[in-house]
Amino acid sequence: MHIQSFQWVIDQNADGRISYWETWETVRWAFHLPGNLFIELLGQFPTLANLLHISASSSTGYASLNSLLSKALSLFVWLTLMVWLLNRSSRPKRQKHYLDENSGTQPLLLPMPKDYPVLRNRH
Repeated sequence: MHIQSFQWVIDQNADGRISYWETWETVRWAFHLPGNLFIELLGQFPTLANLLHISASSSTGYASLNSLLSKALSLFVWLTLMVWLLNRSSRPKRQKHYLDENSGTQPLLLPMPKDYPVLRNRH
């Protein structure tokens, strides 16, 4: 299966150097990639593609790539990924405040706090 979304050349004018506009176009291509891949996946099913008016296959052409639907899907994917990464990196470390530091060996349903008076075996 040929995937048109992966077709990209960084040095577009073939001068051997990467200019600022080529870098910008590469960033735009990377942003559109998730949405374009999803559009191409939908384009492989003719009934669904006709229903959604998507042309993203070798037989119908690739006019729906970089469309508004593709941009919206890409924005959703990148925002979801960013929120997930921010949420994952900002979780506070859980502090243990138990007599038995290993909470897996706690005999009680709720762990006993450190300041709870208990009788300990003295050897």
